[in-house]
Amino acid sequence: MTNSKESQTKTSDTQQMEKIRQLVLGEDASLIKKTIKDNAREVVADVFSEALHDREKNDGSVNKVLLPLVEKSVEKSVANHSEQFVGYLYPLVGSLVRKSVTAFITELLEKTNALIENSLTIKGLKWRFEAWRSNVRFSQYVASQTFSFRVEQVFLIHKETGLLLNSVSLDMSTGADADMVSSMLTAINDFVADSFKPNTDSSEQQLDVVRTDDFTLLIKQGPKAALVAAVTGNMPQHVANQLQVTLEDIHKIYDKELDQFDGDAINFENSENQLRDCLVTELKQDERDTKKRPWMAWILVVLLLCVFTFLGVLRWQTLEIKEQVSLIDNQPGILITQLDIEGINQVKLNVLRDPSAISIDEWLSVHKLPKDKISIKERAYLSLDPELIKNKVQAVINTYPQVNVKWNELSPTFTGFLTGLDKLLLQGQLSSIEGLSFTPSLLNAIVINSNNQNAADDPSIIRAILDLNIAKIEKLSVSFEKGKTDLSLDAQDSLITIKEQFSNLIEVAEQQNLSLGLIIMGTTDTAGTASFNKILSQKRADTVKLKLQELGISNNRLNAIGLGVIDLKTSNEGARKVLFNVVYFDASQQ
Repeated sequence: MTNSKESQTKTSDTQQMEKIRQLVLGEDASLIKKTIKDNAREVVADVFSEALHDREKNDGSVNKVLLPLVEKSVEKSVANHSEQFVGYLYPLVGSLVRKSVTAFITELLEKTNALIENSLTIKGLKWRFEAWRSNVRFSQYVASQTFSFRVEQVFLIHKETGLLLNSVSLDMSTGADADMVSSMLTAINDFVADSFKPNTDSSEQQLDVVRTDDFTLLIKQGPKAALVAAVTGNMPQHVANQLQVTLEDIHKIYDKELDQFDGDAINFENSENQLRDCLVTELKQDERDTKKRPWMAWILVVLLLCVFTFLGVLRWQTLEIKEQVSLIDNQPGILITQLDIEGINQVKLNVLRDPSAISIDEWLSVHKLPKDKISIKERAYLSLDPELIKNKVQAVINTYPQVNVKWNELSPTFTGFLTGLDKLLLQGQLSSIEGLSFTPSLLNAIVINSNNQNAADDPSIIRAILDLNIAKIEKLSVSFEKGKTDLSLDAQDSLITIKEQFSNLIEVAEQQNLSLGLIIMGTTDTAGTASFNKILSQKRADTVKLKLQELGISNNRLNAIGLGVIDLKTSNEGARKVLFNVVYFDASQQ
């Protein structure tokens, strides 16, 4: 009885409290809900930052949820306000480019180093053989030897429909292959569930791991979705744990989307950030403990730089030598015909050199140039360089201490004292210099010193020298045109030379008490009669005699004779000449 009363009392109290709640809170707590709704903005604003911080610190889900939203917002803003963003980003472009180039070079060196290590070493060759023998790609075999494990690709699959929601991979290649793998895994899983006995708790059998020769498929099942990871190498437990954590996060974030999935996977595009958390990699122990540096690539680069630097220095030195050698072309009597670079450090020099010019070896020594790096090919030639002609004249004058020479441009003037013999010798030496417009009159200012007697004034020596200079006159001739007796300009120049040489001979001969005479012999060719040719040859001889008389040679020293036809068995033109013959005899016997 007592219990019944207590029970009624409690029920009455409960009903009263419920009525009080309805009065205070409203029907279905409507007053509370209305109050919270009216003040929700202020309430949430006071704790929003702290709530986000605590949730991110607790499970990291805030970043995963906000990141896709921020990315879409930025993408939309850039698309709508591209010009403003260009202005904002312009100052950063230079720095970004430099960083990008630096990263590219670093990556290139690392790849080069890896290529060298894996291709040009014994280990690399061994790996290539093993990959060929196992019928797998070399890159896959290298990965299996380099990494303890590596998650190559991750698939997010809708459990009920078996459709692919999203996928990510290390090499960024997803699409048709991922859809095919998803369909195949769903078919295999359904086959297992239908073909084998259920578990003791009446749940269906599910695949957890699928192993092949090349990789392992790790499958994590959830109530609404499944995660599948393709792993190469020996997979540790924490990979499965990471898949499980990611799968739980996806169910929390995309719970409503998974329930309302209608075949369109666009709502799951932002799940890529969660899936990439599963793409984990771990190097083998011996390579993980040692920080890899591209030593071989750096060594190769340094060696190439050293080689190119060495070759560049050699090339520069050779160019310097070539530049200095080219100055030899300014030397009188030397003419460069070829100046090139042979090979890396050899200079090829071909020159024409007058025998009177400085020798090539001497010039190189003066300028301190390395002879071993210069290949020289020299050919002789006769130079008419004014400076070289002056040097030749000075070399002759140096043998006569009492003679001086002064130059008026290219015309020399000689002064001093000489014996008759030395003057005659000097005349012969100067007349033999090619390129010098020498005439015996240039020696007129030299005084003959008759008192200076020496061993060289011996009559036999003088006569020998006279004979040599007489022979020079007798080698000369004057040519005429056919049937003509007129002197050409060339013939007149030749007669001037003969007159000067003969006058010098007279001066020396008189000092030795000798008398000189010049026989002028006219000739003709075989054309015409003998009497005509006789007369013509005499006229030619007389013409030459008259010209020499005009030039200053005494008539009593000249004798003109017409020889008529001289048959020399040569061309007719070769016989139309006037020839000369010098005779001398002791004047005391006249």
